[in-house]
Amino acid sequence: MAKFDKVLCPVCIFISKYIDLILTDDGFYICPTCNATFSYEELMQLYSVTQFTLEMKEHKFDSNI
Repeated sequence: MAKFDKVLCPVCIFISKYIDLILTDDGFYICPTCNATFSYEELMQLYSVTQFTLEMKEHKFDSNI
């Protein structure tokens, strides 16, 4: 029997919809809105990508040259 899990669909988040994925008996996560299917490993890879931050360093030009 499928159950709702507290994992949001990455596809629906991109379009500003916050839909919980359904965990199936096979171990896959399915979105009831867009029908996207994810494995646990795919969700963890997507989550790890969101944890990277880019640090922009401001380069100032030295006018004393």
